[in-house]
Amino acid sequence: MEKSSFELLSGMENSWWYRGRAAAVCSLLARTRTRLLESALDFGAGFGGMHDELSRIASQVYAFEPHEEAKRAAEKRGYARVFSSESEALGRKYNLIGLFDVVEHIEHDREFLMRAHSSLQSGGRLAITVPAFQFLWGVHDINHHHFRRYTKTSMHNILRQAGFNVEYSSYWNMTLFIPAAFMRLIGKSGEGALSMPRWLDAIFFAIIKIESLLMRWFPLPFGTSLVIIARKK
Repeated sequence: MEKSSFELLSGMENSWWYRGRAAAVCSLLARTRTRLLESALDFGAGFGGMHDELSRIASQVYAFEPHEEAKRAAEKRGYARVFSSESEALGRKYNLIGLFDVVEHIEHDREFLMRAHSSLQSGGRLAITVPAFQFLWGVHDINHHHFRRYTKTSMHNILRQAGFNVEYSSYWNMTLFIPAAFMRLIGKSGEGALSMPRWLDAIFFAIIKIESLLMRWFPLPFGTSLVIIARKK
């Protein structure tokens, strides 16, 4: 990932998008009754923005983050341990592994998910978010070193091949899909939406929060991102 992209991540973890993503993940974890776990791994934790949410459902929350500046910031969040080596992080067994906008950065995604499978306890779960729809590919994906975007079908197929059963999945950020798609299709990254006046940020978050509540009852048919809960077979 470009240095500027990490700086964006650091500065915008309190924006409507990051808080909205957390709300979407927590909504699906609640629907699948994922709670009171012994351990969880936040793989690709960035600056640790998901620590508090994961701490509500797991007694011990670990993290993997290879970027040194982000790792130092994550360590201050209160993780049990922040690994800088992938092999060390996946050398343990967890009840839950969170891959929050991680898989799209990995060239051989199925093989990686198979490694994650082996690092889960029997019946353990994956919580995954990925960017949706390849036709939305644009500057943002290039700057963040993505390899691809996904649909429900493509992500479900890869997870099944890696040894998982998909328990529930939904697109999210549906309400803002059209303006986001327009920005991407005209060659803009759309990252300016992460830095806006507080009142507008609050409106955007309220929209995503409502979507997250709806997702407990039925999956949203489209959106700029996809969130999935999958269980180890």
